[in-house]
Amino acid sequence: MAVVTEAELRDKIRVPRLGIVLAFPPDTRFSPSAQDFIKQWKIEIRYEEPRAVSYAPPSFHTGGSGNACPQS
Repeated sequence: MAVVTEAELRDKIRVPRLGIVLAFPPDTRFSPSAQDFIKQWKIEIRYEEPRAVSYAPPSFHTGGSGNACPQS
């Protein structure tokens, strides 16, 4: 369970705007000062499971010039 502080929210947002939407994992908790910040800026908190990130490195082949270039 993560506890998010006001400082972490400010770092994540940079420039606060009324009504922005932020996503956090379902078990996230907020410090009292973070809760005040959320209320003050009317931030909408959405609890979402982290998305799985898959990464496949690009495949390379050599063209007629012998230079390696990404295969499309």
